[in-house]
Amino acid sequence: MHRIVKAHLGSFVSKFSLEFDDEPTQFEKFVNYSIVTTKIGSQYDLDDVTTGVSDDGCDGIAVIVNEEIVISEEDTKSIFSSERRNHDVEIVFIQAKRSESYDLGDFLKFKESILRFLTSDSYIVPDEIQQESRKIFDVVIDNVPKLRNGKPSVCIRFVGTGLYQCPSSLETAKVDFIRQLTDIGYFKEIDIQILGRDELTSLWVGTYSGAKAKLEMLSNAPLRTIDGINEAYLAVVKAADFVNELLVNESGDLRLQVFEENVRSFLGNENPVNRSIAETLQNSRSASRFPVLNNGITIVSPDVQVQGTTLHLKNYQIVNGCQTSNVLFENKVYLTDDVMVNLKVVETSNEDIFSELVRATNSQTKIEETQFVSLKPIVKKIEQYFKTYESSESALYLERRERQYVGSEIPAIRIFSVHTVTRCVSAMFCQRPDLSFKYPKKMYIELSDTIFSDNNKEILYYAACLVLYRLHLLVSNRVIPQNMKRFKWHILLIVRVLLSSKEMVKLNSNKIEEISQRMIETFSLHNENSTDIFKKAVSIIESFGVITNDRLKGQLIIQEMLSKI
Repeated sequence: MHRIVKAHLGSFVSKFSLEFDDEPTQFEKFVNYSIVTTKIGSQYDLDDVTTGVSDDGCDGIAVIVNEEIVISEEDTKSIFSSERRNHDVEIVFIQAKRSESYDLGDFLKFKESILRFLTSDSYIVPDEIQQESRKIFDVVIDNVPKLRNGKPSVCIRFVGTGLYQCPSSLETAKVDFIRQLTDIGYFKEIDIQILGRDELTSLWVGTYSGAKAKLEMLSNAPLRTIDGINEAYLAVVKAADFVNELLVNESGDLRLQVFEENVRSFLGNENPVNRSIAETLQNSRSASRFPVLNNGITIVSPDVQVQGTTLHLKNYQIVNGCQTSNVLFENKVYLTDDVMVNLKVVETSNEDIFSELVRATNSQTKIEETQFVSLKPIVKKIEQYFKTYESSESALYLERRERQYVGSEIPAIRIFSVHTVTRCVSAMFCQRPDLSFKYPKKMYIELSDTIFSDNNKEILYYAACLVLYRLHLLVSNRVIPQNMKRFKWHILLIVRVLLSSKEMVKLNSNKIEEISQRMIETFSLHNENSTDIFKKAVSIIESFGVITNDRLKGQLIIQEMLSKI
């Protein structure tokens, strides 16, 4: 492995506390994370996309629906049960090789693994990630009338650590692979790339580097001083400059990370409003009127500088104008110098102001309230509670805003997204580890109001996350078997019952506060007592022998586990 890649791999391993994984596993996760993270706008669990030792030539698979990874057949069916008919679906296949050379046999094995996945009538493989992904893909194919452009897309990445010199044997195999996939007819777009160390390094650096951009303004007007706002500007810029400088990354792809605070994903060109925007841009007479026909785009950044007519932005987010931005990107060939767009640029580091802007600028049309979970008042109080432990050995960090800690030296294992916090509480205190395991969509529908009630005790969220944090550490250093990661949500519930009782406790009660405090005292430090509790939970799970994913997704196994306590 090249020294540059090895150094970046070491940084990744340290950030995610994977020191006790063997190097092949570390590298697979490193590659999967570097590639998948560029394609979605939210956090995800690496274990949900990384195949195991029993895979048949594919190290990573992710099925992405509307810029989010789906992890179960049932959640996928739930997504397609809505009336929406413009879902965006992409399936990603990854193979990671540490070698600096590129072996044709390895590529062909990877290709055959993908073809079996796509075409086998009875797809039987030992790896559960591959099995579940195939079930998800089957649901997608059954629902192609509800997909944007009528088909999903496929992204295939074969990654090494050398400099890829495009040898004729591999390039011929790649062309043949594209032809085979085209003949199968499942995909609207087929993107196959063989990557080397430079491309891999660029992808990895992009996962932790905040976006930077500069933009020439045709005109601008600073707004007067506003409480909580450092600076604010109204600006008019060329639409082509906006796309090229703010929206597009070095590879020419859309920077999805700049839309993380925009609670609507792209609704597609079939959406009536988006179709109207596209028609305006494609008509040379109306395109010049775009800034007076369109409401414009709102950008928030903690670092805004204006030098003359040049606007400089760092770590910016487009909090309103996702649809307009996407339509501009997809119609960039029509963006002449006469096409302009309005921008509202706000500089603030205040998370409360940030949240207020997100909610205010996304309230014009109906949005599901579950998309606003991170903006709920209780979440701010939870974040403040987490901060009370900042100086302790058990410091954890609630990421109320996506990429809030980008560029910080905080290990990723200590950072908990609102989504992960929700899964922890669902499993531990709502006694629904099945929802946390494979039904996150259903989890929000059934439990969001309960989990994020304003009167809940903040301590319970920290306690649940602390237990998961300690479990991750024990699995990482092999004190707890690696295969127990799969049962982590069920282990959270068992641990809570071992420390209290099987009784369901209200999340706003004094009793929940007592239980949570007991857990914090037990798991705040590495001690034999906390390790023994985890080992008891593991022994309960191991007493069942082999537990299939289908069984683990049900509620009966939960009661069977609790009955053994």
